[in-house]
Amino acid sequence: MEVRLKEKIPGVFWPVHQAIRRGEVTEVVAKGGRGSGKSSYLSMELVWQLLRHPDCHAWCCARSAARCATACTTRSYGHRGAGVCGVFPLHGQPDGVHLSATGQKILFFGTDDPGKLKSLKLPFGAVGICWFEELDQFDGPEEVRNVEQTVLRGGSWTLTLKSFNPPAMARSWANRYALETRPGKL
Repeated sequence: MEVRLKEKIPGVFWPVHQAIRRGEVTEVVAKGGRGSGKSSYLSMELVWQLLRHPDCHAWCCARSAARCATACTTRSYGHRGAGVCGVFPLHGQPDGVHLSATGQKILFFGTDDPGKLKSLKLPFGAVGICWFEELDQFDGPEEVRNVEQTVLRGGSWTLTLKSFNPPAMARSWANRYALETRPGKL
């Protein structure tokens, strides 16, 4: 099966995908309004990166466990949109899905119970992709950094994805965070 990524990825995100593929990016912060395509694109990128890195797993989170499964759209749109349903079937589990062909997991968690993060069990490898959906709903950069340090450990490759609708208040921590520059952040 051949998937033509140029046909799947919205043009505005093509440079982002290329930078990730070249290994220049370890963190993507996508902010935009409803319908901007950020979550759809990131969910597809997550699946493609799992295909490129078969030794890692993905961890998707929202601030609340109750919102996580609906906020992290990987299960539905990303898998279909990436064009890999036929060769990369998903099977549901209580905490996410696993990819039949490789045994990799896409886990869905809320961060409202931090104790659950420490007991993360994987069949092999480590979490390599961490997606924060609705970033602005988290308490601030310290909470996000703490989650990253807990979840992203032990692997040789990582990619952090962060998406949110920008709050109207310009001084919101998430709006300021999106503007910060540092190596590896796009």
